[in-house]
Amino acid sequence: MKLLLTTITFLLVIIWRCTAQDTALITQPAAVKTNPIIYGDVGFGFGIAGAQGPQITTSLNHQFKRNLFTFRFVAIADLDLNVISIGPFVALPGIKDNGNLQEYALLYGQRFVTNGHAFSVSLGASTNTRVFKFTDSNNQKQRIAEHYIGLPFELNIMWFKTAKRRFRIYHIIPVGKPTGLGGSIGFKFSGNISQHSYAALGLVYGLGYHKHY
Repeated sequence: MKLLLTTITFLLVIIWRCTAQDTALITQPAAVKTNPIIYGDVGFGFGIAGAQGPQITTSLNHQFKRNLFTFRFVAIADLDLNVISIGPFVALPGIKDNGNLQEYALLYGQRFVTNGHAFSVSLGASTNTRVFKFTDSNNQKQRIAEHYIGLPFELNIMWFKTAKRRFRIYHIIPVGKPTGLGGSIGFKFSGNISQHSYAALGLVYGLGYHKHY
């Protein structure tokens, strides 16, 4: 409970400090706003606490003024390095499958855009499934699944194009007229405070309208 309250307080302080910043962060006047801010992203990372293994995230995001609304899915494989014995004198490195974690979440946060990058922080609610795999005392493999709710959070920093340009297939082949639609790249620190808390860090790739062009 102390960890939960500390994390909530920390994230709320970040939001308050960001909203108190100079409104000069908004670089485009209202008259030139020609598109909604909506984008999707996919991330690849690694669990650093809780479920410690490769992570995949996907999310759909919509920003209205500074308000950011996000729907996200997270999957983490909980893996350990293991030593596999194949003989009395031979052992090989292997991977032990401890289970996995899946999360569906809705988040609300604040997003701040300046030139070609943006910073956001969000909190929300989620439904989670945690699967545990282990071998019991009778050498029988067991699988236990637990379902529970949680408090998801994430912090993002993203970079994207600063002005309308022609869309490029594979970042090489230009097509069509100049547009605000484009890709992005950045970092995501995410996690969930719950019965089985976790934290993860990874790279994020996005596609959509990341600012008003």
